[in-house]
Amino acid sequence: MRHALVIFLLVLFSLPAYATQTLIFSTGEWPPYTSEKDPQARVAQTIVTETFKLADIDVLYKYYPWKRSMRFAEELKVEGTLPWSKSAKREETYYYSKQPIIVTKTVFFHLKSLEVSWDTFEDLKKYRIGGNLAYLSTDVLQKNNIEVELVPSEEQNFKKIMAGRIDLTPSSLFVGYYIINKLFPRYKASMFTNTTKQILPENGVYLLVPKGHPRGKEIIDIYDRAFAELVNSGMYEQIIDDFITQ
Repeated sequence: MRHALVIFLLVLFSLPAYATQTLIFSTGEWPPYTSEKDPQARVAQTIVTETFKLADIDVLYKYYPWKRSMRFAEELKVEGTLPWSKSAKREETYYYSKQPIIVTKTVFFHLKSLEVSWDTFEDLKKYRIGGNLAYLSTDVLQKNNIEVELVPSEEQNFKKIMAGRIDLTPSSLFVGYYIINKLFPRYKASMFTNTTKQILPENGVYLLVPKGHPRGKEIIDIYDRAFAELVNSGMYEQIIDDFITQ
């Protein structure tokens, strides 16, 4: 009996430290990447949750204003925070995931009934383009002498496309499809597509774990290994596809 008890204890203590643990990450309201209010606007959260699930780890998210979300991570009140872009200052304090959780791409959206092809900005002059006030994509277009019809919100541009008042509008790939799926019934949403050519450089957002956390390096290493598994299995692309076609 004593021999069996020793074997049981050896097996118990040889299990991974995080086998039944729940990790807590801070985040904020940034649909469609993270959202407390909208379960359909959590594509970055879903990727992180499914990644850790492959390592038998549960994830709980706490929502705060963004500055507080970062501060609570620095104060070790949570295990980490997401999603953040890279900066030299943050890299002094945090371990970054090796790969971005998600990469944002700014592309043109249009109806499938319109064939769109462009290699240079000159090619865009034949299209009616809707843009948004104070957006970087608008600045880039205007600096390249492209006429842009400006409105205060992205939602207005997608409505104008559906109404035939403009041909194209630039938007982040995920934000664009989030807006489309919110504004229109499925049969109308399916009428939209996007260009593959991007207007702005890609920008990745990452999971951050504070270097001051006693197991910070271990947590980020577990995530990196599981993320590679998620990608290799095809689950990563499936999450993206499910979001775009929801």
